[in-house]
Amino acid sequence: MLRIFRHYIPKILILTLVGDIAVLLASVALAYWWVDFFGLGTVWSMTAGLTVTTVLLLYFADLYNFQLRVGGGELVLRLGLVTIIAGVLIAAIGFVIPPLRFGRWAFLTIMGSSTFGLICFRLMTSHPGSHQKLQKRVLVLGTRLADVLSSYEGPSGSTPFRIVGFLDDDPGAYDSIPPGYDLLGKVKELLAVVEKLRPDIILVALANMRGTFPVNEILECRFRGVRVEEWPTFCEKLTGKIFVDSLRPSWLIFSDGAVKTSLTETIKRAFDVALSLIGLTLAAPIMGLAAICIKLDSPGPVFFQQERVGKDGKVFVLYKFRSMQRDAERVTGPIWASKDDPRVTRVGRVLRKTRLDEVPQMFNVLVGDMSFIGPRPERPVFVNQLKEQIPFYILRFAVKPGLTGWAQVMYQYGSTVEDALEKLQYDLYYMKNMSIFLDLLILLKSIQVVLFRRGAR
Repeated sequence: MLRIFRHYIPKILILTLVGDIAVLLASVALAYWWVDFFGLGTVWSMTAGLTVTTVLLLYFADLYNFQLRVGGGELVLRLGLVTIIAGVLIAAIGFVIPPLRFGRWAFLTIMGSSTFGLICFRLMTSHPGSHQKLQKRVLVLGTRLADVLSSYEGPSGSTPFRIVGFLDDDPGAYDSIPPGYDLLGKVKELLAVVEKLRPDIILVALANMRGTFPVNEILECRFRGVRVEEWPTFCEKLTGKIFVDSLRPSWLIFSDGAVKTSLTETIKRAFDVALSLIGLTLAAPIMGLAAICIKLDSPGPVFFQQERVGKDGKVFVLYKFRSMQRDAERVTGPIWASKDDPRVTRVGRVLRKTRLDEVPQMFNVLVGDMSFIGPRPERPVFVNQLKEQIPFYILRFAVKPGLTGWAQVMYQYGSTVEDALEKLQYDLYYMKNMSIFLDLLILLKSIQVVLFRRGAR
């Protein structure tokens, strides 16, 4: 895993991205050398437009999601559709902006060679063996995380690690290891196992380290060149969240990250104002149509106002398009929304599926109650319950709540305390590793979520 602006990126993703860009640049070079008239503008501006458009479409087509394994036929189909759509968009951009317009033969040469090159490159790198060469071999001390680690380790080589075995002194350790994994012995046998298996990483995940932690053996392994990691750090890199179960506050205190500067907050605020102004301007016609549909579908106001808890625990009024019947909680009182909620109106169901009910929250972003990216704001009545039941829950109020966030793009819509715990773990990762780079990634993932209608209720 590589860390870029405090966010962890799998090496296979970086290498694949570099390979895709190399194919596109080679296609442009071929056209520039082969045809007489390349285009109206400069080579670099036209190349940048082509590359950014194609890479974004590859991302939206889930072709950088290596947990999703597809066969050769589906891979070719996805790549073919991406290059067709990219060709249409690039032609349209060139029509609107003449300096970005390619010559006819240059355009056809680039589209044909890039399609062929991307298909060949992706087919060559799609088999599991090419991914497994990048995997780190992990020896685990302790079995407390055996189920979690096994659930993330896929047989296809899509994950950045491979477990070579477990060491644990607990008499019940054998029963806690999932099928297909080996208990290699006791913790005191660490040096012998390391000498035999040559792991890249020793992962310390012992449930009780008092009197059992092999300090001298770990130090010897460390100076032999074997990397040693604590389980919170390893899981943070692997899952994109911070497990709060049995997490020591000292790890959060002394680990890197969680640093906010005035410059970062200023840039983030400028980012929020610019995005909300652009979003409200572009969405104005859709908002007008949505308002008309809401009024025609059911009696009640167009906008729904509700108190939410923001930064430092301050309560503010959040605005949304009304998607439920008027006075939906008059009988039940405050309850979480659920799948196929009977209180949702016909128009409201469409608004929720397309996330259009969230658009008025850009007013909250504009006035400063919210940020564009951050933990989703919760209602005061639920906050009072959750902070008593979930450890570290109060930390999520250290930053402004967001219209979208890391938890929203990584996890499904939450409607239980267990869901709130899972989303908090993603929110803690965001707050610890917050950066403009991560905000841009979340924005891209949010667009993908809206396009494929994931997670809405």
